[in-house]
Amino acid sequence: MCAGADAVASYTVGMAIKTRVSLKDFLAQPERSEPPYLELMDGEVYEKPMVGRRHSRIVTYLVARLYTYLERTGEAHVDTELRHAFMPDEWVFLPDISVTLRERQPLAPAEDDQGPVEVMPDFAIEVLSPGDQPGRITRRISHYLESGVRLLWVIDPEAEIITVFSPGQEPRNVVAPAKLPASPVLGDFELDLEALFASLHD
Repeated sequence: MCAGADAVASYTVGMAIKTRVSLKDFLAQPERSEPPYLELMDGEVYEKPMVGRRHSRIVTYLVARLYTYLERTGEAHVDTELRHAFMPDEWVFLPDISVTLRERQPLAPAEDDQGPVEVMPDFAIEVLSPGDQPGRITRRISHYLESGVRLLWVIDPEAEIITVFSPGQEPRNVVAPAKLPASPVLGDFELDLEALFASLHD
């Protein structure tokens, strides 16, 4: 095993590896079949923070509504914690929720379920967890916008705010009782923020 692979294998829980790890060495390691999952960003390996109840409830709420909408329109597919890789930046990540338009879906056979997806999602959603570090979140947002993701929502369950990011535009904060469209990716999908955050208090 090479030095880079040794670094991945000796990963310490809750910390980033300080020695740089190449994309090749990172991908040579077996994928974890259960949380906490590993991600690679700027040459460092991270464990994706464990989620709390608020995070889980928001992701469940959004996936259910996106799935219902997409089952009707057929515009795209929605996934949760699907491993992606953006090769130019050697970035491997698992969005909380990713939406990829149907015409951009990978054409790999269904049985080929190994390795990360190299097609970037059109729309990604990240839900903040207590263990998230602000500096790492800022870098993650930059990677999303530079990799071709057209729409990113970062949801803060504690503050009950969604920050909307799109390449070339200023981020904007949206709060209840607004209804937030997923344009320009999904034609008619609209999220009721009041209903979303009310689900945290049921």
